[in-house]
Amino acid sequence: MTLLSFLFKKKQPSIHEEDGTPKTSGELIAEVTGGANLVDGKQTWELAEEKKHDIDVMKRCCDAELNTMDKAGMVPAPYYFERVAILSRKEKNYEQEIFYCEQYIEKVEAFYSKNGTGGIADVRKGPRYQAIMKRLPKARELYAKQRT
Repeated sequence: MTLLSFLFKKKQPSIHEEDGTPKTSGELIAEVTGGANLVDGKQTWELAEEKKHDIDVMKRCCDAELNTMDKAGMVPAPYYFERVAILSRKEKNYEQEIFYCEQYIEKVEAFYSKNGTGGIADVRKGPRYQAIMKRLPKARELYAKQRT
């Protein structure tokens, strides 16, 4: 069940039982996906700023974004993949940089091949996706030099 179909089936807004306030979109996504969009109990976006230099957390955010895509039918946010690529290059781990760039591009292309772009934003036109695309040739070049 996609997030939208879940939301449209609801007759009234989802609210927190304890205080009666409406649930956020992130909380609804967590509900639909069984928490696939959470890392250490937080939404991925909550970790974006405070943990942007922690490659392990950013990699787990990538995994959460991909799980959310599979379970809620939402395209994964490119931010975390770009951060992993940046941090990987700083560590001279070009193989990892290539893996995360290629993985993101492959998953996004598969998402749009399956779902089209009707009614949804196309992240491929955005600056982060384009930055990931531009990193890939240089990462491959650096990796080839490192191996020789």
